[in-house]
Amino acid sequence: MSIDDARQCPDASSPLARFAQRSRIALGLDMVAARCPQGGTVVDVGAGPGQFLHWLGEARPDLTLAGLDPGKAPDYPEIRHVSSMSELANASVDVLTAFEVCEHLYPNEIAAFLNDSARILRPGGSLVISVPVMYGMAIVPRLLDGMVSNRSLRMDHTPVEALRALLGLPVTRPDNPRQTHKGFDFRKLRAHVCTRFAVEFACNSPLPQLPWWLSSQYFMVCRTRPAVRHARR
Repeated sequence: MSIDDARQCPDASSPLARFAQRSRIALGLDMVAARCPQGGTVVDVGAGPGQFLHWLGEARPDLTLAGLDPGKAPDYPEIRHVSSMSELANASVDVLTAFEVCEHLYPNEIAAFLNDSARILRPGGSLVISVPVMYGMAIVPRLLDGMVSNRSLRMDHTPVEALRALLGLPVTRPDNPRQTHKGFDFRKLRAHVCTRFAVEFACNSPLPQLPWWLSSQYFMVCRTRPAVRHARR
């Protein structure tokens, strides 16, 4: 899988989108830095040029960093390039991140990703996932931002689909999820993740105190079930 490198860049087309992206990146950095032990190993799935890992390394120079992306090697020498999860040994990773990745995967790829994640994580290791919220009030600025970015009055949702998304009702996903978030439902992903992991912590972004339907991103910190002691939310 090859995921758009734009997820790494906090320079979106609108001030609201930039605020959401920068908040997501800051939250991701805090989550990973707090959960990785001294001298630990972090692998970022869909790392692209490696900007997130580079920022993480500046905050935690003790960490070993690896960027997993078959289509792009990291731009930073301190980051090891990994093309496939099969290259990673069993129980070799302390924190595995997948930021803005799962919404672009087919169902069979998500299942394979979760299986590989369980294999490569050390006991007590964390899988940190963030995905966009495509339902509730967030759909309005998302659709408007897409129109601005594409310099077009056309949306990727029909008016009926936009209304359904606003009300939290299912919207059919396109056959190819690679270049679109349309119809992605973080609630379904969480249910899928819970078949292999326990969600230790979850929060919304950019303002964690707001409900999901007023948020643009959803974060999950997951652990293999035997490692979980006190799960929250």
